[in-house]
Amino acid sequence: MTSRRPVWVALIAVGTALVLGLGATTLALFFAARDAARPEALVSRYLTHVQHGEIQEAMTLEGREPDAAQVLLTDAAYAKASQQLSSFRIQRVRSVGPDQARVEVQTVAGGATGSASFTVVHGDDGPVGWLGVHAWKLKPAPLSTVTVALGTHDAVDAAIGGAALHWDGKAQQLLAFPGRYALAAPPGNAWYTIAGADAAVTGFGQKVDLRASSTLTPAGVEAATAATNAWVNTCLAGGPQPQGCSFGLDSGQPDGETWTNVRWELTTPPAVSFGAWDFGCAPGATPIAGCWPVTTTSPGSADFHADYRVAANGETGEVLSATPGEVDVKGSIVTIGADGATFQSLSWR
Repeated sequence: MTSRRPVWVALIAVGTALVLGLGATTLALFFAARDAARPEALVSRYLTHVQHGEIQEAMTLEGREPDAAQVLLTDAAYAKASQQLSSFRIQRVRSVGPDQARVEVQTVAGGATGSASFTVVHGDDGPVGWLGVHAWKLKPAPLSTVTVALGTHDAVDAAIGGAALHWDGKAQQLLAFPGRYALAAPPGNAWYTIAGADAAVTGFGQKVDLRASSTLTPAGVEAATAATNAWVNTCLAGGPQPQGCSFGLDSGQPDGETWTNVRWELTTPPAVSFGAWDFGCAPGATPIAGCWPVTTTSPGSADFHADYRVAANGETGEVLSATPGEVDVKGSIVTIGADGATFQSLSWR
């Protein structure tokens, strides 16, 4: 009769090994899941992706949806940024509710130290939930906002971080990770030139301006000067008290007296200067994106002349201003091109 005992012994040994192996695997999965489920581990993983330039992987962790308008939120654009996130340190983890925690982090980018707060909430625990291990989900991080503007109202195709950016006269707000971003613009045209610019985002949750200013070329100054001269000439022909001008008589035509050939004669023209593009614009200018400010460097002067006649007695003569009127020019050039420049004056009165 053949004995079967060794077979049973072999089966029991194999079964025991499988149970022990399963137990060891389960225990390993438990500790791995427990470590990975720590809120700070999730934030550390997120920031490590950023540190390595893998921002699209980082955004996947926070569930941020791709947005074609956010041209800086790609690995390619971030690769062109200098002074990226270089290091970070978890400082504190605190509970802010039964299913939410906040992770405080110190960051370093471009040599600048900053602080950021990341929020995590309970997510799907998955198969390890029965072991009492809770999974966490990262809420969208507080990215910085870069407000981009160019010194022109004209449509311009610029580039930031190597990504195309269409400028149509309205400031654009772009989300960005820590880094220094360069804005490259076409040189401009015959009337103005646009300078390049860059700006540093040194952490999370910041508000940063990235502005590429512009200056008028000699041809632009010529067109702008023609526009201000035209405004001055309009004031000279505007009567005793020209509306919105810097000069005028204190009193007008008396009753019973008729004035003819009324005019102001420019004795000294004002000298004006045109500044670089001012994104805050000058008083009296309406476009919010900016303008080239116009100021008087040396006031001009004008004398008032008019012929008068008194109806009651037929008396005639000439009216002259007692003192010259001071001719000042202040305002902004808001547009400029082949058709000339548009000057908008400060309202003097």
